[in-house]
Amino acid sequence: MQQFERLKSKKEISFVFDNGTGVSSFPIKLFIFKNSAIEKSNVAFTVGKKNLIRAVDRNKTKRLMREVFRLGFSEEKVFFGHSLVYVYLGKNLATFDFIKKGFLGVFKKFIANKK
Repeated sequence: MQQFERLKSKKEISFVFDNGTGVSSFPIKLFIFKNSAIEKSNVAFTVGKKNLIRAVDRNKTKRLMREVFRLGFSEEKVFFGHSLVYVYLGKNLATFDFIKKGFLGVFKKFIANKK
């Protein structure tokens, strides 16, 4: 099983935004950067304050994103040695299935670009 750590540092997240590549499938955008550490990967989930004004909605969306990632994509070996930042682009509170659809689209585009 792959080890994922939370990407917490503002400096590291900004580095991934600036130097990483982006793949988008509404309502999710993935910024990804190849790390030198192969055994562990870092992951962060963000929701813009301008998109969802209420903190309750932002927190719920992040919880849903973490759960979709945990259930479907945390076992994937393609993320070894990468820093991942998932950004929610929607303007409304989303459902689990809507976020899952976005994650599947981002994953397919990432695999297509990697080959």
